[in-house]
This record gives sequence, structure tokens and C-alpha cells, in this order.
Amino acid sequence: MNANEVLVQGSIAMTRGSILRVEDGRDLTLYVWEGAVWLTQEGDERDRWVGAGEWFRLDRQGAAIAHATQRTVMTIAAPGPEPYARRIVLAKAGSALPVELYSAAAAQPSLGALLRRFWSSFSLPGRSNAGSTAAS
Repeated sequence: MNANEVLVQGSIAMTRGSILRVEDGRDLTLYVWEGAVWLTQEGDERDRWVGAGEWFRLDRQGAAIAHATQRTVMTIAAPGPEPYARRIVLAKAGSALPVELYSAAAAQPSLGALLRRFWSSFSLPGRSNAGSTAAS
């Protein structure tokens, strides 16, 4: 890994047949430490084989799929801080439910959450800032 990179997800263990899907993750780097993945990117006719000790930097937006052809351990790094990608999901072979490893929507507060925080900073008439009312 480059010293300037930010670790997005470390030590992703994938059994043979597992699939990692990265959505809109241009410039993310996939490092394969053990095993191998077959990698394809949306809109790119070329597929790539990334083996142990190798890496590949995603060079376009859209979906990128890494399919583990054997037991694989990999890491994802980004050139800078969040948001890294729109979404990163791991579907382990034999598991019915995929695991969301990263979501830009979850990483950033929603507009509703920002508005609630903004409005809660104001005190309402007849209500003290301490949250209790004085007895008359």
C-alpha cells in the first residue's frame, strides 16, 4: 500500500466463489495478498486476473466485480478520504445474504438528520435548555 492511501477495508477474506461488488469506486485500489480474483469493470471489455502480491486500481465509475477463483484475502485502499465509492458489497459463496462493507449514504448524515441536529440546537419557548421545567 502507498503511504498516502486511506484504508477502506482491510483483510477481506473471500472463499472460492465469493463476489465483491464495488459501485462507483473509481481510483480505489484492490490489493490481493493471498489467492486470486477475476476482475471486470462496467463498460470495459477487458477482464483482469489479479493474483497474490498484485494490485489493480479501478479506472472507471460503474460496477466493478471481483470474483474469488480460490480462497483469497484482499484489501481495499483509496487515494483520499470519504466518500470512497457509492457502495461496496461482499457476497460470500454459500451465503444467502450479502454483507455491505461500505455505503456512502451511511457514511454521510442524511438531510433529515442534519435538519434535526440544526433545529434541536434552538430552545423552544417555555422549555429550558436543561430539559426540565421549573415548578411554580
